Amino acid sequence: MEFCLSQTRQNMARAFAGLCQDSARLEFMSKDASADQMHYLAFLLENMAKHKIAQAQRLQQSILENNLHSNDNVPIEAGYPFEKNDIKTSLNRQAVIEEFEGGNLFLQFARVAKDEGFLKIATLFELIAKVSSKHSKILKVLSKDYNKRNLYKNSTPLCWVCSNCGNFVTSLRSWQSCPLCQKEKGYVILPQEKLTP
Repeated sequence: MEFCLSQTRQNMARAFAGLCQDSARLEFMSKDASADQMHYLAFLLENMAKHKIAQAQRLQQSILENNLHSNDNVPIEAGYPFEKNDIKTSLNRQAVIEEFEGGNLFLQFARVAKDEGFLKIATLFELIAKVSSKHSKILKVLSKDYNKRNLYKNSTPLCWVCSNCGNFVTSLRSWQSCPLCQKEKGYVILPQEKLTP
């Protein structure tokens, strides 16, 4: 099948737009987390936003590699929700979006690409789906713990590390301010065990 006439090309353009939208939402959430003095949470969200832009850029490269008519506009139709959110609701809403993208949308796009004979593009969609599913799991944990004010507490001892100076302690909870550099708890690196459901 010719790429410029394929559903895969259309799906790639839709995915590109969606990933750019996801990145913007994650950037906004990162700014909200910073305003709430949750600096490491802001860092995590900023990294997820960077992941989305890298994925969008890879899709763009693939479209250009496969499209003989690179100046063509690809018309897409999609919904773009505009909701006033705070960090409490945004984390969970983005988790739901990531879950849908990773568990449904990108896998569906991969199946279409395979059916149309674009195996490399199918693999690209499968890899993006895998990252979205991981993001969803992390965001669900963050949402639950943030809303219960349990981000810096755990039922078993964990190693809490200051992202500013490297000081660490193994305990049930992090410090309110780092004993070494005095940065508030929002600088504490959330342990990987806490982010893996």
